[in-house]
Amino acid sequence: MNGRAVAPIQFEAQAAARPLAYPGAPDPPERDDILLALDAGVRETGWALFRSARPERTGSIRLPRRRSLTAADRVNHLVACLDQLVAYSQPMAVAYGQPSGLRWPMPALELLDTALRDWSAGHRLPLYTYSAQEIRAAIARHSQVPPDQLAYAVMARLGMIGYRKSTQEWEALAVGCYHIARGPGRGGGPPGRRPNSP
Repeated sequence: MNGRAVAPIQFEAQAAARPLAYPGAPDPPERDDILLALDAGVRETGWALFRSARPERTGSIRLPRRRSLTAADRVNHLVACLDQLVAYSQPMAVAYGQPSGLRWPMPALELLDTALRDWSAGHRLPLYTYSAQEIRAAIARHSQVPPDQLAYAVMARLGMIGYRKSTQEWEALAVGCYHIARGPGRGGGPPGRRPNSP
């Protein structure tokens, strides 16, 4: 961790489809049919938990925008927070929307991608990866829609009009919806496409 102490998990969480008590110490969800969907980024990551193909909770993981923090520092912090999120949620699979590369140079995005693959392998979790363009095209019917239009499309699809969430949380919900819609069962997973299995 380059000598930096890892703070306790720094993510914000909200109920997704129905009000749930939070913050506090909620009971962990049952392991059956839990999907963790990620809109992963070097600076900020949105996440969404789905149980039996229904959204249950969302949140984000972020660090301050300090220039002293390198991409490696940020990715290491993300992985440490994801470790804690997995310990709480105990998912059966992870769906990952890959960033487009507009805000960070390719080496940073490659570092993020490699770290997430290694992380999922360490937890023995199948990791399904999708491009941002294919997710947007499926959810909002256009691969180049702006974030607010994608968010509205997700709201309409999930019956969540009026919910207030960050852009990254809506993106994570979109990843989860896309993954589940492509899958043959409640656990999701695209037919014919192998996950990045550990």
